[in-house]
Amino acid sequence: MSDDDIRLARETERYWTPERIRAAVPVDDGAGAPAAPGERRGRSLRVPSAPVGQGVATVGVFLIRAGDGSATADQFCTAGSVASPTKSLVMTAAHCLKGDKPYRSVAFVPGYRTGATKPGQPGETPYGIFPMLPGQVWIDGRYLQSKPDDDVDFALLRLGPNAQGQLLEDATGRGNELTAVPASQLARDNVTVVGYPGGQKTPLQCTNSTKAFQGRFLEIECAGFRSGVSGGPFLADFDGRRGKLVGAIGGYKTGGRYDHISYSSQFDEDVFRLYRQAVDGARPDTPSPLGDATTWQHTKVMAAGRFHSSSVRDGNSDLIVGWSDGEVTLYPGDGAHGFGKGVRLANPNSTWAHASFMTAGDFTGSGTNDLVVRWSDGELTLYQDVDETNKLGKEIRLRPRGSFWTRAHGIAAGRFGGGNQRADDLLVRWSDGHVSVYTNVDDKGLHAEKRLIGPHKTWTYARDIAAGDFTASSAGQDLFVRWADGEVSVFEDAAGTQLKKERRLRAPKSPWRNVAMATVGAFGGDGRADDVVARWPDGKLTLNPDSRAQALGRERTLIPKPGS
Repeated sequence: MSDDDIRLARETERYWTPERIRAAVPVDDGAGAPAAPGERRGRSLRVPSAPVGQGVATVGVFLIRAGDGSATADQFCTAGSVASPTKSLVMTAAHCLKGDKPYRSVAFVPGYRTGATKPGQPGETPYGIFPMLPGQVWIDGRYLQSKPDDDVDFALLRLGPNAQGQLLEDATGRGNELTAVPASQLARDNVTVVGYPGGQKTPLQCTNSTKAFQGRFLEIECAGFRSGVSGGPFLADFDGRRGKLVGAIGGYKTGGRYDHISYSSQFDEDVFRLYRQAVDGARPDTPSPLGDATTWQHTKVMAAGRFHSSSVRDGNSDLIVGWSDGEVTLYPGDGAHGFGKGVRLANPNSTWAHASFMTAGDFTGSGTNDLVVRWSDGELTLYQDVDETNKLGKEIRLRPRGSFWTRAHGIAAGRFGGGNQRADDLLVRWSDGHVSVYTNVDDKGLHAEKRLIGPHKTWTYARDIAAGDFTASSAGQDLFVRWADGEVSVFEDAAGTQLKKERRLRAPKSPWRNVAMATVGAFGGDGRADDVVARWPDGKLTLNPDSRAQALGRERTLIPKPGS
C-alpha cells in the first residue's frame, strides 16, 4: 500500500467523527415526508428482530458524504464484506450510490455499534474506518440507466486500508462468501439478514426462511428493517460473524415498501460478473447504450450475427436493428450478455422502412457475417461483409422485386445441411405453411432447395424463426420458433430430422404470445447461439441467456418497460 492510501484513510477518519456517523441519515429516508413508492413504511410487528449490541465483524455502516454541500450531506446505508483475493471488497445496494448528486468520503465501518462502551473495550469503530478507493465502484450498467433495472440492485466496492494500514479482511477476518442462488433456490431456510436501521445505528439481526418473489427476488419477513438497512446482507449458514452471501437488501421497490418485508435481487451470473470486475480492477460499467423503451417501440426487424471486428475475432454475436423510419443500427455485443454503443449503418430512409425480414449468415466465407433481407415487394438482397466500416455498402440482389418471395413469411440462416460448417443455408417458412431450405447460398445466388415439410396449417402460425444451438447435436443447427399462441419450441437438428424432433420451451398461452419479435445469438462469450433476445410491444427488451432445449434461460431485462 502507498502513502496516498494511508493519507486517504486518515482524511476519511478525520471527517467521519463519531458525532457525524451518529448524525448521518439513511439514503432512502423520507426525512419526515409522506411515504412515496419505494420508501419503507411501518406495519405491525411480524417475525421479530434483535439488536446485536457487539456488532457483526463482516457487516457495517456504509457512509456517504454528498458532494453538493446539501443539508443532508451525510448519509448511510448498510454493507457487508465479501471474501476476495483483494481482501478489500464490500457489497451494498446499487440504489445507495446511484443518483443525481455526486458523493465523496465514502467509507465502510465494519462492526459499528453506536453509543458509549465500557472502559477497556473497543469503541464504536472496533476495526477502523475503510475509505472507498476513488472510482472503485462496480454497478451493472442496466442499473445506471434513467430507469434502473431492479434485477441488478447491488454494487461492489473496493476499499483502501484503514488508518492503521490494515486491509479489511486482515482486520475483521475473512469476509462473507459470495454464493450463487439459482431461481429454484430463492426459497431457502435459515437465512439471516443484518442491517442498520435509521435512528439507532445498532445492527438488527433476524433469521427466517425466504420466499421466491416474482421468480427473481428473495423475500424475507423480519420486523423493524426500516430505512437504513438497504445493502444489508442476506446470509446463509451464518455463524455470528460471517456466512454465505446470498443477497443484499434491495431490488424490488429498493428493498421493500414496509419495514417487516425485505427483498434482494437474485444473485446469479450478473453479480459474479461484477465481482470479477472488482477483483481484476476492470473498468466499471457505463449506462446501457441501448436507450429506452420508447425508442425500441419502433423496432421493425432485427438479426443477430458477427458484424463488428471485435465480434468476428471473439466469436460473439452483435445485434442489427432496423427501425420503422428506415434507420439501421449495429449494437456490438460485449460477450457478457450486454451491448456497446450503437453504430449507424444507414440513416433514416424510405428504402429500409420496407424491410420485412432479415437474417445473418456467412454466405461468402469471409468470417464477417452477411445480411439477407426480404423486402415488402418480394425482392431478396444479400449485403456482404457487414461491419462498422463496410456498413451496408456491398449489395447483391438474389431475387428481383415482384418475385414469389413475397410469400416468404420468415427466414433463418444457419447450418441446415449444406455439407459444411458455415451458416450459409437459408431456411424459409412460406405463407402456406410449408418449410424449405436453400443450401450453400453465396454471392452467386440461391441454389438447391430442399422441402422439409409440405403445406401445413400449423406452420402458418410460426411468428419468429431463428437458428440456434440449444441441444448437444453435432449435426445441423436447431430451429427456434415462437408461435402466435405464445408457445416457444426448438426443433433439434431442424434439417436432419425434417422438423420432427420438437422440444417445447414455453406452453401455449404463455406471455410470449405478446412478444413483438425475437431472435437468437451468441451473446454470452462462449460462441454458442443459445441466447434469445425478445422485443415486447411496449419497447421492453429482454434476454434469456444460456437457453437449452429443456427451458429458456432466466429472463434478464436489457431495457425495462416504460414507467418501470
